[in-house]
Formats: sequence, C-alpha cells, structure tokens
Amino acid sequence: MQTFVSRWADSQLIGTRTRSVWQWQLIFTFSVVAIAVVIAILDETIITHWAFLLGIGLIVAASTVSLVTPWAQYPKGVALTLPIVDIIGVGLMAVSESNLGYLWVFPIAWISTYYSTRELIGALAVTGFMNLVDTWPRGYSAAVILELLIVLLALAFLGITIIVGARRTRAFRHLTRRQAERLDRTLRRVQSAETRAVAVFDSISVALARVSASGELVAANTSYRALYAMDPRDLHFSAAGAVEYTDYRGTAVPASETSLARAARGELVEGEQLWLFDRTGAWRTMGMSITAAQPNSLGEQTFLIELEDLTAVTDAQREQPNITRVVSHELRNPLTAILGHADLLLESDGLTRSQRDHLEVIESASERMLTLIQGLLNQTRDADNARTVFDLGHVLAASVEAFTPAAAAAAITIHGTIVGPLNVEGDEFRLRQVIDNIVSNAIKYTDRGTVSVDARAAGSSIDIVIGDDGIGMTPEDVERMFTPYFRAQSVQDDGITGTGLGMGITRDIVESHGGNITVESALGKGTTVSISLPLVPTTPEGPTP
Repeated sequence: MQTFVSRWADSQLIGTRTRSVWQWQLIFTFSVVAIAVVIAILDETIITHWAFLLGIGLIVAASTVSLVTPWAQYPKGVALTLPIVDIIGVGLMAVSESNLGYLWVFPIAWISTYYSTRELIGALAVTGFMNLVDTWPRGYSAAVILELLIVLLALAFLGITIIVGARRTRAFRHLTRRQAERLDRTLRRVQSAETRAVAVFDSISVALARVSASGELVAANTSYRALYAMDPRDLHFSAAGAVEYTDYRGTAVPASETSLARAARGELVEGEQLWLFDRTGAWRTMGMSITAAQPNSLGEQTFLIELEDLTAVTDAQREQPNITRVVSHELRNPLTAILGHADLLLESDGLTRSQRDHLEVIESASERMLTLIQGLLNQTRDADNARTVFDLGHVLAASVEAFTPAAAAAAITIHGTIVGPLNVEGDEFRLRQVIDNIVSNAIKYTDRGTVSVDARAAGSSIDIVIGDDGIGMTPEDVERMFTPYFRAQSVQDDGITGTGLGMGITRDIVESHGGNITVESALGKGTTVSISLPLVPTTPEGPTP
C-alpha cells in the first residue's frame, strides 16, 4: 500500500508533505475498511449501527478531502485536522464496538511523528472526550474510569515515544545532511587540487611515470605516454609502442630489465642512459633516473621514473665522426698537394740552406698532419662497420618475450619454437626491427587468436616462419603488400591504423642481408610470413664469418 502511494505521488510530482498526508490517511482508511468488511462478515448487526456507519463515512470523507487538497500550499498545522477527524471517526465506530478504539493508535502515531507535544496533548484530549462519549451508555463506574485512564496513558506513552524517536531521526537526518554537504565540499576541493596537480604533472616536458612495487603503472604524464605511444585513456604498457635498447642500434633490453621492471623491483638509478626505438622509427636517447616516491592508495611503495630526452646531445656526438670524416677528407687533398710541391722543391738545385730547412719543416709538418688525418679516417670507418656475427635465435626469443604482455592484454596466445644456434652475419638491430614489425602486425590483426614464431636451420639457410590466425588478406592484397603506403582492404574495413610502410622496409632489410621474404594469406584464415637468411657455419672455434 505504501509503495503504491509513493509511486502515485512521484508520478504526480507532488511535495513531500502531500505524500506524507496521503500515506498516513490512505493506510488508515484501508485498515478501517478492511476491519469493516471483517466485522460485516462476523456480525452483520454492527454494520447497520448508525454510529459505525457515521464513523466510517467521516473517515472516508476525510480521505477524499486529503486527495484533492494541495497541502503544500497551506501551513503545516492545517493537515492536523485529518488525524483529529480520524479520532472522532474512530470514537463513533467504538460506540457500536468498544474494541474498535484500538484504531486510535493510527492517528496518534501520525500526530506524534510530525507534530510536537502540544498537538499530542490536544489529540489525547479529543480521544478522552470521545472515550467518555463511548462509555456514557455504560455509566462511569470505577472500572470504566480505570479503563479510560489506561487507554489514555498507553496512547500518551506511545505518542511521547514516537515524538522522541522522530526528533532523534530528524536530528540525525540533519546531521547526516550537514556531514554529506561538508564531505561534498571536501571532495570538490580534493578533486580541484588533484586536477591542478595533474595539469602540472602533464605540463612537465620530462617524461614521468609512477610505478608500484607490484609493477602497476599508477600514473604517467603526457610526455611519458607520448614517448611509449600509450593510449591516453588507458595506462596499459605495450612493447609495440617503444622498445628499450642497451645502446644505439644495440641489443633490446629483456622484459625483466626494462625501466618499468627495474622500478617495480625498487632499483634506484641516477642519470643512466637508455635508448628507445619508438613506433615512428626514430631513436631517442634518454637519461633515466628512478627515485622512491610516496605509497599509493593501497599503501604500496611506489617509485618515480624520470626520462630526460638527450637525443639532441647524442645525435651531435654520433654526427661528430661524420663531420671528422668530411673535414679530414677535405684537408687531406690540399695537404697532399703541399707535401708534393715541397718534395719537388727539395729535389731542385739552387736552394740556399735556409730555404731547404724551411721546406723540410713544411714537409715534416705536412706528413704528420696527413698521418693524423688518415688515422681519423680509419677510426670513422671502423665506427661505421655495424655488421657482426650473432645468434639470431636470441633476437627471436627476446622479441617474443617483449610482445607477450601486449598479446596477453589482447587475449592472444603467442609462442615461439626456436631451434638454435642460428648464427647470422649482419646488423642485429635491423634484424630485430624486422622481427618486431612482423610480430607486431600479427598481434594487431588478430582477435583473440594465436601467433607463432618458429625458426630453425635448414642446410645453409635459416628459416623463420611467423604465423597468425587473424583477419588475413586476399591474393590481390598479398601481391601489393610490399608496395609503399599500401594497406589491405580488410585492414581498412576494420579501421586499424597504420602507414603501409613497414613491410616494404622489412623486405629491404632482409634482402640487404642476402635473404628473401614471402607472404601467404587467406581472408579470414590468417597470414604466414616466411623469411630465409644465410646461415653462418659454426666451427669448433665458433661461428665463421
């Protein structure tokens, strides 16, 4: 019944006071009607009594008035007339059956809930008067007076108890409201302070990331997210974003030694160099520091990773050999001419002793300068020679390990079967770039599937097969996939981003190492990329270049 009234009141968009009046009055009215029905069934003579009918009629009329009166427009005391009328109605009904006087509990409880002790005393006075009217036919004996006092005391006790409870409830509600408002203001201040802190954090040009002892990336500023090509809405770290290296064009850092893993272990680092190869194909040299930070909300110790971009400085250092080579080359030609002409002059006759001494000084200085320049040229040539003999199996295993977290995040299973040693002569960094690009594509174009990396020696070559069960390509797309800027139609239909340059660069690197690359694919069934590279024979002394 109460739920019905509440929904009706809500549907009519009425006030709280009107809703309360309806609830009390209608609940009381339905209770009286239900009792009247029961009485009519048990004793039909009572239902015909004039006082009983008048009492029910009065209560029903009061209920009708309660439904059509806009109580929110009148003072609170106006609604007091309804429970007073109900008390009179119950008194009239009790004339025919004294037990119906128990219904006085409803209006007394109503008055006690919303009004003060003064209104309760007035209601008890009306109840006492109606009780006197009810007992008049029986006379006012001692037993009747005692019964009257017990009824009034019981109703008074009930009313006072409800008044005290209602006051406490209102006080508690008021206190709760004030505390909620205070908490809301505090929360807004904290959010405002947090917003300002995040704005300052993001405005710092140095890449900053906060890592918990459990390895969770708690926070990262804009510079850090851009550096690792992270989704600004998700702090998920992906190996495809940027790969960390121990040196320029050196060996990729294993997953257990990345800056994130070292920070999670609590290693403290100051000014250590770190090389990144990012998604755009650019090298970045970073100065890395790891310091202890404040615990997170769970009480875990956290550590702050600070990465300062030193790319401009290291680029200048790497460019120095080129500058030295150019300058040395340009100086060698005029020095050779000076030395040649000095030799010719020394072989001629008619020179004085002083002239010959000067020419010998010129010749000696030119020879020393030429020797120095030749040494600088030899050093720069040695620095340019990046090709070495190494085990390609280690590179394949490191790539699989680096992409395992990204595959797991996409619900993809990645596994490798590498049978070594797989010695190859070439540029380790470039071949790692080849493997990373193909594995990254396999993960990107697979949805909750499997990516496999298999490699083994076959005669004089190394066979590498990287397969997936992703979206695949049509035969026409396979024929054009090494074309610069070409992207398969299935990729474009799925809205997957990319430049279309990766596979062309991959083929050029493989062919520059004397190998070849082929692609097999079927739409909806996946793609298989096969790479063949020359195997360096192994002797008891080691691999033979």
